[in-house]
Amino acid sequence: MTNTKLIIGGILVFIILILLADTFYSVDQREQVVITQFGEPIRVVKEPGLHIKTPFIQHANSFEKRILEWDGRATQIPTKDKKFILVDTYARWRIADPLKFFQSVSDEQRAQTRLDNIIDATVRDFITDQLLIEVVRNSNQLLVQSEGEEIEKEVIEIQMGREKLTREILM
Repeated sequence: MTNTKLIIGGILVFIILILLADTFYSVDQREQVVITQFGEPIRVVKEPGLHIKTPFIQHANSFEKRILEWDGRATQIPTKDKKFILVDTYARWRIADPLKFFQSVSDEQRAQTRLDNIIDATVRDFITDQLLIEVVRNSNQLLVQSEGEEIEKEVIEIQMGREKLTREILM
């Protein structure tokens, strides 16, 4: 009889511990959390600390508050004058609205994949529409050799330049 009570008591304690473990969750100061119930978002928690949710029914989805990085692959892209250049792209991004982020991409891995498609395509489109000199030069200043003499070559005037091209890509 006492063995049966001990076993039942042990099982009850075990069940209570599991319920408590799934009831409480903590939010780090570098995180924001979207609470979902059966897959549907019900609230956003941005305040750090210990919080409560309904066990087994609600799930806490954590996302970074900090600036995240995206680093694309270095790829060769042809310019308008059919010269290939190696372009290595990168971006920094942040999750400003965790609810909207969860509804549109649901996790950081899918967001990174989406950024791969968007940023690589945009950079490729802008570079293929420009001459090589527009992509690499920034001004129409004449090139100077180390002795202080100007180079006696015909220099093509640039219309856009690297800085303006970079700003256009960012828009």
